Amino acid sequence: MNNIEQNRAEENPMDLIQRAKEGDGEAFGLLYRQYFVPVFRYIYARLKNKEESEDLTQTVFMKVYQAIGRFEWRGKSPLAYFFTVSRNVLIDFYRKKKSISVEDVEEFKIELTKEEINRRVERCDARQMVDMALKELKGFYKEVITLKFLQELSNKEIAEILGKSEASIRQAQCRALKKLRDKFRNIRE
Repeated sequence: MNNIEQNRAEENPMDLIQRAKEGDGEAFGLLYRQYFVPVFRYIYARLKNKEESEDLTQTVFMKVYQAIGRFEWRGKSPLAYFFTVSRNVLIDFYRKKKSISVEDVEEFKIELTKEEINRRVERCDARQMVDMALKELKGFYKEVITLKFLQELSNKEIAEILGKSEASIRQAQCRALKKLRDKFRNIRE
């Protein structure tokens, strides 16, 4: 990366958004490079499928690109905007997925042998246990824990994304961690 590209990559995201709103494709490209990984991780943490996550990440950037002209800064970080769009894309994805008929599912049904089932059970590691425990958390708690520990966002950023106060995020985080601790305590016993 040459000096000009590095200086551009370090630009303030709000400046990049303003330039993108004015039709600067290079500015949107820099936003893409800056936010691709966090958006992909956010989506992948929910889907656990690389191809679908890549597709939905592209959908997020297409939606942002189409709506960038209407973007209004409301004191939130641009990353919060990208995560909000990501969250909405995931909601749409799950809605469409729920509308698949039973006949469509039967077409993809796979029979597992006992050996395959045993192999899959043996591959269950700590990450899968965490995923299972996260699935048992309510939506809001799950969202807070994912954003905090998988996306490594601050409570302030999480509050912006979810439209809640920082105090409510801290409280949800404490309650969710207590539920996870209890869950793991029960597994060990």
